[in-house]
Amino acid sequence: MPLISPLQLAELLLALCNTQVWVQGRHLLPPGPAIIISNHRSFLDAPLLMAALGRPIQFACHYYLTQVPGLREIVLELGCIPLKQGCANQVHFFRQAEHHLHQCGSIGIFPEGARQITRCCSPAEMAPFQAGFAHLAYRSHLDPLPIIPISIHVRQEWLAPPLPLALFRWVDPTEPMFRGEGSHPVVIYEDVSVTIGEPLWVHQEDREARGAEKQHRIHQLTDKAYQTVQENLRYG
Repeated sequence: MPLISPLQLAELLLALCNTQVWVQGRHLLPPGPAIIISNHRSFLDAPLLMAALGRPIQFACHYYLTQVPGLREIVLELGCIPLKQGCANQVHFFRQAEHHLHQCGSIGIFPEGARQITRCCSPAEMAPFQAGFAHLAYRSHLDPLPIIPISIHVRQEWLAPPLPLALFRWVDPTEPMFRGEGSHPVVIYEDVSVTIGEPLWVHQEDREARGAEKQHRIHQLTDKAYQTVQENLRYG
């Protein structure tokens, strides 16, 4: 039996980093299962969202995070679900995520992908959203299922010494993100605001769409989620 729960570990990590967290819109958070999405710039984002929402969240995480000693133990203790290396459809993740949702749990996905935290960018900068979270919502049979768009607005941060990409190439030489001679920034939040947006609901009638209509709805949902996070980030 673990000595510390995932939520307690998340709160401990933030305390060790001396991160001050402010939360807006907590009243918008519905009880029960949910898919949590947000912008993504730091390894602290997963524990930050867990602490802000006051609940454990099983996050999808890049394969390489489970291959680095020390980091691997933290990721697994937080309850993250590693994506399979070199796997396009990620059937393993979708099955685990669907099961967790049906157990009334929360699943976290960073739709920008891992690439956004491997490059230096401003706190307000966002990459396009991938549609994996929308596909997960459509695969689930929970009716209705909320997608919670969250904006992480950094007021103050500092950069720890960056990690050379060569270190990660040693862990995963096939990953395109780790090619080149650059470095992986390590962003530490000092003062951060978390804004919870209005839930985006997926209903059974949405899932009954087929072919081009289904793809259109998924595309619309992905765009709406991006716009919500971006707007709340701008004014958060």
